[in-house]
Amino acid sequence: KDLLVLQRALRNEVPNWDPEESDWQLPIIIEQFHHAKVAPYLPVKRHFVDGPFVQHQAANVQLRLTRHGGCYDSGRSYPDVIRERVLDLAHAGTSQCQIAIELRVSRGYVQKVLQQYTHKNISIRSPRTSFFVPKVTNEVLEFMSVEKIIKPSIYASELRERLLLDGIVDADDLPSASQINKRMRRDLVMSKKKLSVIPSESNTPEQIARQDEYLNVISTFKPHQIHFFDEASVIKTTGNRSYGNATVGEKAIEFQRYASNANFTVNLLHSLSGLDYYNILDGPSNGFELLHFFEDTVEIQRPDGSVLLERGDCVVMDNCGFHHGLFVEPVLRELLNDYGVQLIYQPPYCPYLNTCEYCFQLKEFLRRCHILAMEETKIAIAE
Repeated sequence: KDLLVLQRALRNEVPNWDPEESDWQLPIIIEQFHHAKVAPYLPVKRHFVDGPFVQHQAANVQLRLTRHGGCYDSGRSYPDVIRERVLDLAHAGTSQCQIAIELRVSRGYVQKVLQQYTHKNISIRSPRTSFFVPKVTNEVLEFMSVEKIIKPSIYASELRERLLLDGIVDADDLPSASQINKRMRRDLVMSKKKLSVIPSESNTPEQIARQDEYLNVISTFKPHQIHFFDEASVIKTTGNRSYGNATVGEKAIEFQRYASNANFTVNLLHSLSGLDYYNILDGPSNGFELLHFFEDTVEIQRPDGSVLLERGDCVVMDNCGFHHGLFVEPVLRELLNDYGVQLIYQPPYCPYLNTCEYCFQLKEFLRRCHILAMEETKIAIAE
């Protein structure tokens, strides 16, 4: 009823019609409605008037015209009174085409209302199953990309807050967390992966100065003269897998070895040529094991007859506690100096400066070969 009165008023069929004095809840479209007859749609603002109370509620309107001269708001349903009028005319024997012409709606709308009434025996419209999805603009994508580069672990909910607080979008156009995750995968081509953490302590002025000093010293050597040393600990349960499959709603349960008192330590020496030398210890390492490792290393010869550690080379290791032991460090330096090899320590909080970190992919391999890792851990480590 409201829509019919509005259409007639806009066609000047209702003289002296004032919507603010009307008792019905009527949308006030715009004064220049005649422009909508030329443009395919006309975005305007509408206000709702409800009896003596005026609600100053504005919403975007996409005003369009039907082929029969009626108007409708794109994306919004007709009032229920129009649906009831369609059913009344259909029960009176009026054809669908005639109903569409009389009510100035599309024939598809009339057909849809009648089909729903026939199949479901209801006259009210179906609940809305799809809702407005805010558009993610290029500006939003660029902002998301920068935030993810600065802090890859930031949550989608935190991104929503940043988008709103930084004024990138307003509250009405704020994308959901699921939409943010979807656009990151599809448009930014970002996937979920394990973080490679860099300690924030390494960014202090003192540590930066020590890193610069280390780089100045290490840059005096040729690449083939640098040998990196590091340790890694392995237990029998390292190969245990953490993820599995099960029916929805049920836990994934698997028998695995839980407790393990078997601990192994891998000592590794790595250089530009690849793996130089390694050994596997039963139990944890200590300063004496470190000295024994390098006593064996200085005696190793390559297949061509040259020694592994030549004069002018250097050995780089981290700042583990027993590496600086009271007797370990002086003895190790003296041992290496006898062979013309220099000992250099990495700056603290910089494990990424040791190439051995990129060789230690033991856990991934042990999970693939978990039976071998549980029964023959040493062989699995060597493989």
